[in-house]
Amino acid sequence: MILFFYVLKDFIKYVIGTLLLVVFLFLLFDFIHKTTRYIPRYNPNANLLIKYYIYFIPNLIAQALPIASLLSSVVTMVLLSRTNEITAMRAAGMGPLRLGLPIIFGGFMMSVLSIFVGEIVLPKAATRMHFIEDVQIMRGSETQITEGARWVKNANALYNFRDYDPITNVMTGVRVIETGENFRPKRSMEARLATFRPDQKDWLLEDVKILYFWPKGTLSYSEKKEVIAVSIPVEPSKLKRERRVPAELSSQELMDAIKKGSDSGMDVQSYRVDFHSKIAQYFAAFVVCLIGLKFGYKSERTMETARGILVAIFIGVSYWVIMSSTRGLAIKGIVHPMITAWAANFVIFGVSVWNTLQGRRKA
Repeated sequence: MILFFYVLKDFIKYVIGTLLLVVFLFLLFDFIHKTTRYIPRYNPNANLLIKYYIYFIPNLIAQALPIASLLSSVVTMVLLSRTNEITAMRAAGMGPLRLGLPIIFGGFMMSVLSIFVGEIVLPKAATRMHFIEDVQIMRGSETQITEGARWVKNANALYNFRDYDPITNVMTGVRVIETGENFRPKRSMEARLATFRPDQKDWLLEDVKILYFWPKGTLSYSEKKEVIAVSIPVEPSKLKRERRVPAELSSQELMDAIKKGSDSGMDVQSYRVDFHSKIAQYFAAFVVCLIGLKFGYKSERTMETARGILVAIFIGVSYWVIMSSTRGLAIKGIVHPMITAWAANFVIFGVSVWNTLQGRRKA
């Protein structure tokens, strides 16, 4: 158990070191890039710029975790081999599989951390980051409505509004069309404005004109009402423009976007791809860390360290090459999004197992 935590401690140490290095370098390069046009153009306050980068860090961590896991597993095993600690551990009765358990457990921890960051920390941090950049630094509008929000379809009803004020939670130019068989209208309501009631979770329509139709779609009669309550399937919090990219949304938010887009008749294939890719990427840190296990079967006498590290990095980079190359096929509908999202995981996992078995035969 002591040796287990000894190896695990080294693995975590190198993960933290790699994350700090990647985050520092990216922030440095991004800041240098912003000094050319972005900062001179918008002249942001120093405090806002610092807050922007603080909220940007979770995004960088989410992207760097698989890389950190890969390099840490390889470096940990290579350094243990260079100092002959692997030989000593094996002489003490530890088999290669038992020696690799800390790496496997460490990779599992990185996947759990990736889920925590991607589902809880990143969505909230990205919301704040984009607000600081788009509204406070670039002085954009805070009340922009999300694209495609003006039309909503739910069951046999269509909902449409002309404009929305997120400060007062009031819609203007509201229209509700209830349809029957063959998509023919049964009832149509046109209101001057609609106010959201948070306690009842519905909308209060004012100055309403209601049209009733015969089964064949011809007008039957009409009436007017001052006020009428309608349960419009629209949440005010989701009417604001979504500034985050799909990778910054939680899996639940992506599923909500897919459902909402499907109900409204929008093309949501790219969101489906992003959803499956996000879930698969949570396990990337675990899968790529298995590449380092092959070094547990070799000693310094038989291992070409530099070549081994380069091969391991090449295999790791192949993961992202497979992910990006198959993404286009999924967006076009040629291949199911789940297959393309998990293809890289299965390929790298298979390569890692094969390398480990090969090393075991040669050990």
